[in-house]
Amino acid sequence: MSLVEGNVPKGPPNQVAPGADPARLCWICKENKADSGEHKTKRSDLLAVLGKVSQKQPFFYSDTKKKNQVVGSLDAKILKSPVRICAHCNNARTQSHDRGWEWMSDRLRSRRLETGRWVRCNRIFRHFTKRKMIAVHLYFLKLFGCMIAEAKANGHEVPINLDAFSNAIMSGRPHPEVHLQFGRCDNGIGRSDLHCWKTDPGGAVIGGWLYQLEPIAVSILYVQAGKFKDRRDLWHPHSRTSAKRFLVADFMYARRDRTEERAKATAAAAEAAHAP
Repeated sequence: MSLVEGNVPKGPPNQVAPGADPARLCWICKENKADSGEHKTKRSDLLAVLGKVSQKQPFFYSDTKKKNQVVGSLDAKILKSPVRICAHCNNARTQSHDRGWEWMSDRLRSRRLETGRWVRCNRIFRHFTKRKMIAVHLYFLKLFGCMIAEAKANGHEVPINLDAFSNAIMSGRPHPEVHLQFGRCDNGIGRSDLHCWKTDPGGAVIGGWLYQLEPIAVSILYVQAGKFKDRRDLWHPHSRTSAKRFLVADFMYARRDRTEERAKATAAAAEAAHAP
């Protein structure tokens, strides 16, 4: 099996390079030493899809720097964010968030998702649905925040306020500008690069990345408040239209590319057949 970091989803490309040095203090609590590495793809997710990994049974890891790097442990440094957080935030403070996504990930992978169909959140979490869906939201905030911190440490200008991510996690409340989409992908494993851009006119900020775990995927989007209308296809705990359910999105980009290529080939063949 292969794990790929840096697949680029469709959208305006402003790629953020990886490889930042760890921060001195945890960006979440801003008090404790940043001494704990957060997996870029959740360890339990990797174990579920890759199985047991060892030096005798490794897998191959690819990123924007190098292809097919041999990895013999799910705790390998290369699988963790280079920007660290403190052990307390990574464990005690966000443990319920991790467990929320671990449960939802298992539930999504165990059922046949159909793109374009609605799934009620209480079909995933039968009890304390709202609280546990907020935990999922906060789990992806942690990953998103690590990516923003990494990008800024690399010298990139990211017009997204990291403090708002910290405040949301510390208070246990959703970030009002971060939305999720749950859907199906092309059986990829890993995460995309972080993309961030401004729209014209108006200069509204949009940022996002894709978390892939065959055959499911989650799109994590930052959408600047007050600049866009509430979209039914974006899930948020406080959404007026989709807080209690989510629309299964289509992230099967490879399939779309193959379909487009076949359509072009068919059109070219038809044109050649009618040529004088």
